[in-house]
Amino acid sequence: MKMNLKHLFSYPNLLLVGGIIFLYLLGGWGQNRTQQLRELQRQLDTIQQEINRLEREIRTENNKFKIENRTLHNIDQQISLIQQKINLYKREINLRENNVEKLHFQIDSLTNNINNLQELFANQVVFAYKYSRGQQFDWILGAENLNQALLRYRYFQKIASAERSLYDHLKSLTDTLSAKEAALQKEISEMNQLLALAQKENKNLRRKRETQKLIVQKISQHKTLLSKALQEKKRSYQRIAHLIATLEKEKPRRQLKPKTQIKWQKLTGNFSRNKGKLNWPVRGKILHPFGKFKNPKLKTVLVNSGIDIRAPRGSEVHCVFPGVVSLITYMMGFGNMIIIDHNDGYYTVYAHLDEIRVAPNDFVESGQVIGTVGESGSLEGPKLHFEIYSNNQPQNPVKWLKK
Repeated sequence: MKMNLKHLFSYPNLLLVGGIIFLYLLGGWGQNRTQQLRELQRQLDTIQQEINRLEREIRTENNKFKIENRTLHNIDQQISLIQQKINLYKREINLRENNVEKLHFQIDSLTNNINNLQELFANQVVFAYKYSRGQQFDWILGAENLNQALLRYRYFQKIASAERSLYDHLKSLTDTLSAKEAALQKEISEMNQLLALAQKENKNLRRKRETQKLIVQKISQHKTLLSKALQEKKRSYQRIAHLIATLEKEKPRRQLKPKTQIKWQKLTGNFSRNKGKLNWPVRGKILHPFGKFKNPKLKTVLVNSGIDIRAPRGSEVHCVFPGVVSLITYMMGFGNMIIIDHNDGYYTVYAHLDEIRVAPNDFVESGQVIGTVGESGSLEGPKLHFEIYSNNQPQNPVKWLKK
């Protein structure tokens, strides 16, 4: 990424100012980036500790159903955490790529600056050679009067001072260039290490997903285990309703940023006016409708408080209406879940997610990507479970979404 900036540094004064500006900007960039990298490392350490804890839990379970169910639960969580680690590595790699680009820019600019200064310095050296110390004295002594002699003396003093100043600045820029080149090599080395770690985590992620697939097959093919898993899911439907009731009750104590609170308050009365007009959260086919549906293996009837949409893993999940992210959690039978508050007692629920791209208390716009389709908590492969609540009562999402 070579950039010709020679036209920016045609005069010595501009060269001096340019050097100062580059050093100042580098200081700001470095401080910001260091804080970001420390925070990313802290998050990575926390995630790894949680993965280790989950691994230990798997080894300590005894009851057969609990082993299978808890193992699936833990594998789901580990997949989610590993995905978070990979995303953090990507963010850190992106930060380092940006810094590498800035270092390339600074190195190119410093190189042009140094080349210009070297040319000026070379001219000064030639001048100094032509007017050696003895010749300088002859020229001064050859003045027509004392005033002319003083002027000539001061002229040579200024030349000597400018020569020294130029030399010092040239040396300073050369030292800075060496430091930048060393920093560039370090950034590239560390970025390559991060890429290797990200590749390692990707392999780990694939292994975990294979384990997840085997456990899901085992539960799905074993009627007793499947029956208990479905009973657990029934309880989870009730837990979601309880969660939303709790969120609504605790809303007065919720601490939002002033701008977020203002945006959220402006939603009053809007959700109810958009019945039948909401965009779908993901493209796909309805796997299970709202209300009662029969499990094909057990022939038992389940009551669905939302709809399940079949979609490829990794498909982007969009928020259907503006609101505030009230909760991000993991729930047995539903996996990674986001609950969004749209004011007036309206909430939407998005479950079985893989990646999550929002944070609690974020204000999200209609159509904004909040995550991706996964199979966390699912016994049926990748899908999105989607619910709409009004005053703690589940609504049929199909009646609210566009036809």
